[in-house]
Amino acid sequence: MSLEFNRIVEQVYKMGSMLEKLDFDLTESVDLARIRFDEAGDLAAVRERIDWVRSSDISGYRGAAPVDLADAEPINYIGKEPELPEHAMLLAADGSQVYPDELAPVHYYLINIGLYIYHHGADITPEQYTFPELKFHKDHVHDRYGRVIRNRTVDDRRTVEEMRKLAEVSWERRQAGIPLISLYDNRLMYLPSDDSRESRDLMADYIGAMIHLHDAGATLAGYLDNPFRSKRFIQLLYLLTFESHDELRINQASLSRAGDLEGLRDVQFFNRVLSDGERSAVMVQSSPQNKVFRDKGVSYEIAFFYLKVYNKHHSKIVRVDIPMWVARDKKRVDDLHALLVYQCKLQGRNPYPYAITRADELAWVGGKDRSKLQEMINAQVRRVRKELVGSTLTAKTRGKDLARSEKRYHGMWGEIDIDDQ
Repeated sequence: MSLEFNRIVEQVYKMGSMLEKLDFDLTESVDLARIRFDEAGDLAAVRERIDWVRSSDISGYRGAAPVDLADAEPINYIGKEPELPEHAMLLAADGSQVYPDELAPVHYYLINIGLYIYHHGADITPEQYTFPELKFHKDHVHDRYGRVIRNRTVDDRRTVEEMRKLAEVSWERRQAGIPLISLYDNRLMYLPSDDSRESRDLMADYIGAMIHLHDAGATLAGYLDNPFRSKRFIQLLYLLTFESHDELRINQASLSRAGDLEGLRDVQFFNRVLSDGERSAVMVQSSPQNKVFRDKGVSYEIAFFYLKVYNKHHSKIVRVDIPMWVARDKKRVDDLHALLVYQCKLQGRNPYPYAITRADELAWVGGKDRSKLQEMINAQVRRVRKELVGSTLTAKTRGKDLARSEKRYHGMWGEIDIDDQ
């Protein structure tokens, strides 16, 4: 039975009335943040306060900080859209997965990595590759207690495999004199979902892939299309209001909320401050998670900047994560900045990097592909162990399938015909 919309119309109207009375206007907060932003050009004063929050008696600060470089940009820096490099090679990787089904006759999962290579400034057809891998061995699909692994575990393995494949192909395609831009469709500050031995191994593999990208001379970047929750920079602007270490220590509980700027997000602020094609200063996040990367080497600390991408129809604020080996090279940052803005102009109304879009298309395993994969596996199971096929399909599951399907099923004496009309 479908949802009876006539019974919720009045409830929707009530919700609208409530929304009319709520105050969504952040103009005052944005204006206050803008004043502090304009006055934040003293890098020494900013670093002094960052030293305060990193002392042992202060906790709760997970905001932005200037990069630890002699030529660091002031936090109120605004970078104009640079000139495009004449030539560049862009590699974009993305992944998709089929999760294990505990009720299936055999347990397996699939990870499919899509990789797209775009030759900027050259009359060369883009290249596209997929790397599907089916995992079915009991040691791969079950944990140490014999249980089917969680979906989150598959996600972790896919994340690491995306980075490893990006690193492998970047190494193969390295060449002198042409910028090599390796794009990853997620944040770079990856942390596994738990503290198990496998998670430690995954983290080691992830860092190892980053080192491989560094050795390949690649400009690695993680692209976050919608960092709507982030308030790293807003927390920094609030931090600058404290005049002494003692004042900060007494009021440290307000750091995580950003004090009088609570409710304001980085995206909302930079959407007001940045013009089309401009970026913020390159900064780092001051957090224990980032320290994990820094401890692997100063080149692997994760930095970031906000960027306003645009096309003829729309503009939006995105966040770009970069490792420190990229952050300390202004030419790399400028090339990445210019190429991302250019890529976002290639898709009509959708300001999103073209290469990442194509990598996602290559990686995606749709419903038809999933059904075909299941048919292939069932055929093999039927050939070897016929009694297992369909043995775990419960009556409840079958009933749901019949009720929710858009097709009509007519059953008689155990036989099922499908009416496609």
